[in-house]
Order: sequence, then C-alpha cells, then structure tokens
Amino acid sequence: MIRKRRGWQMLAVLFALALVAAGCGGDDDDSGSKGDGEKPTSEVTDAKTITFAAEQEPTSLNYQTAEDNAAWTQYIMEMVWPYLNYYSKTSEPIPNKDLATAEVTSDDPQVITIKVNPKAAWSDGTDIGLDDFAFTAEAEKDCSGTGPYQCASDNGYKDIKSIEQGADENEIVVTFAKPYADWQGLWAPLLPKHAFEAAGNGDPVVGFNTGFKVENLAGKDLAKYVPSAGPYAVTSYEVAQSMTLTRNDAYWGTPAVTQSLVFPFITDATQQPAAFENGEADGGFPQAQIDLLQQLKGLTGFNVEVGFGSFFEHLDLNSANEHLATLEVRQALAKAIDREAIVDTVLKPFDDKAQVLNNRMFFPADDRYEDHSGDYGKQDTEGAKALLEKAGYTAGKGGIYEKDGKPLSLRIVWRDPNPRRQQAAELIQAQAKEAGFDIQLSPRPDFTFLDNGDFDIALFGWTGGTSLAANESIYVKDGGQNYTGVGDAQIQELFTKSNGELDADKRAEELNQIDQLVWDQMSTIPLAQNPEVLVSKDTLAPFEYNGYQGPTWNAPQWGAL
Repeated sequence: MIRKRRGWQMLAVLFALALVAAGCGGDDDDSGSKGDGEKPTSEVTDAKTITFAAEQEPTSLNYQTAEDNAAWTQYIMEMVWPYLNYYSKTSEPIPNKDLATAEVTSDDPQVITIKVNPKAAWSDGTDIGLDDFAFTAEAEKDCSGTGPYQCASDNGYKDIKSIEQGADENEIVVTFAKPYADWQGLWAPLLPKHAFEAAGNGDPVVGFNTGFKVENLAGKDLAKYVPSAGPYAVTSYEVAQSMTLTRNDAYWGTPAVTQSLVFPFITDATQQPAAFENGEADGGFPQAQIDLLQQLKGLTGFNVEVGFGSFFEHLDLNSANEHLATLEVRQALAKAIDREAIVDTVLKPFDDKAQVLNNRMFFPADDRYEDHSGDYGKQDTEGAKALLEKAGYTAGKGGIYEKDGKPLSLRIVWRDPNPRRQQAAELIQAQAKEAGFDIQLSPRPDFTFLDNGDFDIALFGWTGGTSLAANESIYVKDGGQNYTGVGDAQIQELFTKSNGELDADKRAEELNQIDQLVWDQMSTIPLAQNPEVLVSKDTLAPFEYNGYQGPTWNAPQWGAL
C-alpha cells in the first residue's frame, strides 16, 4: 500500500496520491481530453472488456475522506468524477475542457473565474454548476478533525473566501481570502452535491463521510447512485472481488474506446503474474519488487514498462528519541548512510536511470530541482564519527558509540512485507554500524507506527509532485504529517509565503530555501524515486507510464490493436 500525502492528489493520494490527480492529454491537445498515449485512439478498437488488476480494494468510492484516501480508489474513480485540471506526464496542468476552463482574473485579491462547459451534466441528467463546486469546497475546507466533514486535505479550499455565480449560470467566481498558488489542483475531483445528499438521506455530511462506503453499495443501482461526469460510470461492485466501469453513454466528451473496464482486486502483487498468464487480467500496476519484475519480463505476450514518478523513499528521524533529539546525531546518521550504494543495489536492478534524490520538493527531471545535499551527498564514515564525538559520544563495545552509559541503538521501522525496503534497511544497518550506530530492524504489519510515533527511523514513501503546498504539513514543526517533531518558524514563514506566491520562479526559489533548511535540520533523509511497473497485454494499447497520475491516466483510450 502506498501512503499518500494528504493533499498531493494522486497518490496520492496518493498513492497522493492525490496524493494523485489524473493524467490528461499532451500540451498540444486543445480538446482537453485525457491521454497522449503511444497509439492514437483511431488506431485501436473496442476491446469489449479490459481487465486491469488492482492492488488495493477501495473502502469507499469517495476517496476524499481521511479514512478512505487511497491511491487505487483514485485511479478508478478519476474516470467517473471529473477533475478541473488533469496533469501531463511532465506534471503540467492541462484544463479539462470537457468540464470547464478556469483562469486567474485578479491577483489581489486572488480570483479564479470558472466557465463550465454548457454541455456538462451528470449521467442522471443533472446539470453541473455552482452547487457542485461550492459543495466540494465546503466539504474539504476543514480537515482538522473537528469539522463535520471527515476530509483528507483542506489545502487551498480553506483559503477560499467565497464562491458565487458569475455573469451567467455557467460562470463561477471564486475569491480567495489569501492567495493560493496551487489552485489548479482544486476540484480534483468535482463531487456531485445531489448524489451526496441522496447517499446521506438528505444530509450531505453523512453522504460524504459514509454514503459511498463499499458496505453501503449492496443492492444499489450504481449507475444511478454514483452519477458520472466522465467517460465511464460505475456499474458493479463485488466486495473482495472486483469493480466494473462501463462506458458512460451520457458523456458529452470523447467517448471511451472500450465498453467495460474491470478491476479485480489482486492485493497480493506476487499473484499478479499468474493472473496475467492465466488470462485473468490484461494489465496491472503492481508495486515494484525485483523478483516480481523478473517474473513479469518472462511473460509471453505482455509489455512491461518501468518508470520513476512522484513516489519517493525517505527516512524520517524521530526527534522524540533521546539520541535523535541531538542535531549532530541526525547529521552523523546522514553521513553514515551510503545512499548511492542503496540505489545501486536496490533500485538500479530495475532500471539504470535510478539516482539518488537530493531535494524533497522537486525531482531531478524538473528544471526547479537543486541539489542541496552538500556534505551529506556522499558517505563519510569518519565525518559521522567526528560529529558523534562532538555531541559527547565515545566508542564503546564493538565500536558502537555510547553516551552516559547508553549505547547508540536505534530501530528502523517499515511496513512489511516489502522485500525492497527490507533490503534497504539491511544496507543502512550495515553502513551505519561502520560509523558506530547499532541499528535494529523492526518491520511492522501496517503504518500505525507513524501516527503512534513508535519508531526511531521510519522508512516509507511519499507520493506527490503536483501540489507543492501539501509539503507544508510534512515539514513545519506542528504539521499533521510531520512525524519527526523537527521544524522552526523560518520554515513555516517560507511555506506561508510560497503557498501564496503566484510567481512560479519566486515560488521555486522559496521552496528550494525550505529544502536547504530541512537539510540543515536533518529531520528527513531523502533516498530516491521509487521504480513503478506498468504491465499490459501486447494486443492492447495505448498503455503508457505517467508517474504523476497513475496507471489509468489514459484508460478511456485503451482498446484492441
């Protein structure tokens, strides 16, 4: 399972993943329709049914709640509930002109004017308009846990002052109380207000929080219960089995090529190669493990693509630990770890393009990326020891440093099973021992160790790349996703400034300043972008990797060759 940054709409959900948004056409696609795949839609035909293995089963079709904010739900539902903007394979926002266009019409105060496509309507015939945009913003404006809506992220929505009708019924004017630079990531997705009211028996709060839980879908006519404004509609959901989307005949945009997409829930990725071989699935997006990749590449009649997207591995250092509370100890650990060796051993077997990540805000392919690693860019065992001695540690039994009679022993924790992370943890254990650290391996069955603070070093991933404002909750001292307890007023001030900075160059400079400060404080250690694997039958197209949007970014174009 990918842990998503809340607000980095994958994904995520991610995986941000949201946390993870959905991908769309190339920069030259004036239609605003999704997809710039390797084969034009005209070259493929209706495959009738394409089966795509899902590694997670949704807990709710509404993945905007904190409890249900999962990457795979987004991958499926992004074809049903539309986005104001989708994102290209290079993270560029592309207007979804089938839904609406939007532009900044005032900087002070910031005003966004949205013009809804007059043809835009939900599949039950209800027009899309102000009610839907206002409801989506209302439901996601307070995700503190104290508001009525149990939402995952309030980034941007909490900064809106008003949403009003414009010059006509198709124009919506959004005024912000303070500027929000990532406004193009809002309304991703747009939610149908009337459907949430119906799902809550008249109460949209109930509808949002629980109305679309999978246990509440039994016996429902899903095509009506879950109205669509995308190329597909939900038509079937079988708990622990599969979910089916069927072409939305009421869709006014470019119709989906293939009649039905079926998503069987094959949550054990090691079982997916057999599913492909036995004809149970035509494609999938399993988490990358080297043994699995070798199996996949051995299949006949399938294409396998490896890419590096917005999901990156890192270490969180818990300052609640008596050793890691000291800056020099955190810095010493960073010097002790050979990140290049980890990449060479764990990630390059997937693809030689794997490289060490030296920035937490931007990825190497981004023009805004700057390497701030400085003295921590290369392993420096002797430098690590010098820092420990500066902090009052002395070498003890077996070369392990200690202070006040307490050995420098730390637990590294990750969610198991994950062979790739286990291999990385074992390398870190061996590397750090050379510098006098005693690292204990402590795998766990789930991610509760993060919320409980039950770790010293946490090895896990963030997913994101399109909503830079979501970084705030990770790196400010009291951020809801800052599991390290480290941060200061300067980082908060820079985030406040950058999140409202509408000049892209100035904003990049501010975010790079933040990354430098995080290096200085050494609360987290970035490792590398993770490999991702897209599998597809070679008689189908166009399957093409998009690290910012997930595997289904151009699924409405999928068809038979």
